[in-house]
Amino acid sequence: MSPPKRRTEYRAPRDRREVAVAVLASLAIVVVTAVLIWVLRPNKDSGSSPAPVTSPAVTTTLPTATTLPAETTVPAGGETPPESTPETTTP
Repeated sequence: MSPPKRRTEYRAPRDRREVAVAVLASLAIVVVTAVLIWVLRPNKDSGSSPAPVTSPAVTTTLPTATTLPAETTVPAGGETPPESTPETTTP
């Protein structure tokens, strides 16, 4: 026959404090999720109809300002430089 086994005291696989921390963390996650869902829910008064679309006010720009191409610079006098064409030379 086999020798009798020595009886040892039962030891839980996890510490009670560790289990309590895990349970409280899980509970906190559930509560925070529920609060966020409640806070971020759609407005009850809006019903199922979509929100009205408003168009922005029409703005008109006066043609007093002119725009120049990005490569053009305006000298301090305010006049644009004359356009120059590259000179071609024949051999």
